[in-house]
Order: sequence, then C-alpha cells, then structure tokens
Amino acid sequence: MQKVYRNTSIFFVLVLIGIQWGFYKSYTSQFPHFKDATTIIHIHGALLMTWMLLLIAQPLLIHTGKAHLHRRIGKVSFVLGPLIIASLFLIGRGGYLRGHGVAPEHDMLSFIVLDMRGFLFFAIFWSMAMIYRKKPDTHMRYMIATGILAIGPGMGRGLIHSFGLSIWDAITVTDVLELLIVVVLLGFDLYRKKNVKPFLTIFLLILLGSVLWQLRDSDAWQSFAKNYAQLFY
Repeated sequence: MQKVYRNTSIFFVLVLIGIQWGFYKSYTSQFPHFKDATTIIHIHGALLMTWMLLLIAQPLLIHTGKAHLHRRIGKVSFVLGPLIIASLFLIGRGGYLRGHGVAPEHDMLSFIVLDMRGFLFFAIFWSMAMIYRKKPDTHMRYMIATGILAIGPGMGRGLIHSFGLSIWDAITVTDVLELLIVVVLLGFDLYRKKNVKPFLTIFLLILLGSVLWQLRDSDAWQSFAKNYAQLFY
C-alpha cells in the first residue's frame, strides 16, 4: 500500500511537468510581463499550482508515516476546493466574454463544453473526496481524479504549441489519454479486488465529458450552450 502512495506522487509530478510544458508558451514564458493575463487568470493559476503541489505532497506524507501532518494540511482543501471551483467558472466566463463578438459564436459555444465539465467535474470529485475523507482508499481515488482533470488543459496546450494540433484534436487526444489512465487504474482495482465504484464513477463522468466534446457541433449542444451563456455569462 505504501508503494501506491509513492507512485501517486510520482504520477502527479509527471502531470505537473506536462502542465508546465503546456502553459510555458502562453503563460510562464511571459514572466514578469504577462500579456493579456487578467487578475483572475493569475489567481486561478496560483490556486491550481497549490492544488497540484498538495496532490504530490499528501501521498508522500502518508508514505513516510506522517498521517497526522497529512490530515492537518488536508484541512486546506476545504477552502482551496471551493476557490478552485469558483475560479474555473470565472475563467470560462471570462474567456467567453472576451471572445464574444470576436470569435465565431459557434466556436465560443463549443468551448462551453470545456468550461462546464471543468468546474462541474472538479466540484463532484472534490466533494466526493471530502465526503469520504475518513475512508482513505475512496478519498485517494477521488483526489487522484481532480488531478487527472488537469491533463487536458495542460498537455492539450503542449500538443498545440509543440506539434501543431488544432485545439479540437488536442482535446480529443487528451480525453482519450485521461480515459486510458482511469481504465488502467480501474483494472488494478478489479485485479486487487478493491472497491471499483470510485474509478468506475470517475470513468463514466470523464467519458460523458468526452462524448459532449464530440457533440459540440450538434444543434442540441449549440442551443443548450447558447441558453447557458445567456443565463450565466
């Protein structure tokens, strides 16, 4: 079991490297004179970086036998989680408003798939992790899910900047990658006869988000997204 905690930290170090790769050109490389970066973008970036560092540090604390410190630091999640959810919503809203009237409306309504599934899925996974915080196995799996969500925004940008993929294709590739990761983790739980409900739930939600991304051009989604934008943006 201790090896699982160590490997979880290693996994999130790799995810963090992928995020830095993706955001280097559009954000990190612009330090200290960030172009077109709003205050909420900076706050959002700081919140997500703090969350990723928690995902790396917390399993290591369990691995090294410092469960008391793990629980003490974990209380930060009760504040950090809602702030991240709010920032995810505001980032999506801000992007839509900046693009409204500039980019094609069809494209802006398509991007709402990413905005909605980002903050809603994080909210669900974070909530489940907090609800099951006294059940370490279940808690850990939902915390892992919050970090998996960072693969798309981070590595998706890396694929765009480094390999010339369109954003449409890049998100499809990272969606498949996220699903494969969850399938592997679900397979491990099946093999070890662990509770499969957490990773099965995570898989189904990420699959739903992936399907919605593929349906972004449909009349049904475009109509829904237009009403959503009028109501919330």
